[in-house]
Amino acid sequence: MKNESKRLVHDLYNSLDQPNMEDMKEVLLKVYTKLEESKENVPLINRLVNFIYFTGYHQKLSFSKEQESMIRKLSKIGQTAGVNGVYRSSYGDKTQF
Repeated sequence: MKNESKRLVHDLYNSLDQPNMEDMKEVLLKVYTKLEESKENVPLINRLVNFIYFTGYHQKLSFSKEQESMIRKLSKIGQTAGVNGVYRSSYGDKTQF
């Protein structure tokens, strides 16, 4: 699961080429680095997906079908985190990563 989440984060990062996606790319890069170091990556993926959905909605970002598919796959991985996935953090705060 760790290798799949790393691959998805990497592919999503490389697919974002719109100019208004800098924050998203910054967070994806931080998450990718932490996936290298961390043993427990499911809560991190859960927070990442929440950030992507929250930021995408509030900044009215649009994703391609391929990007949406990658986000859904990450979401499926993050769902296994359960209740402990987010610790009262703000969904849109990129400093949580």
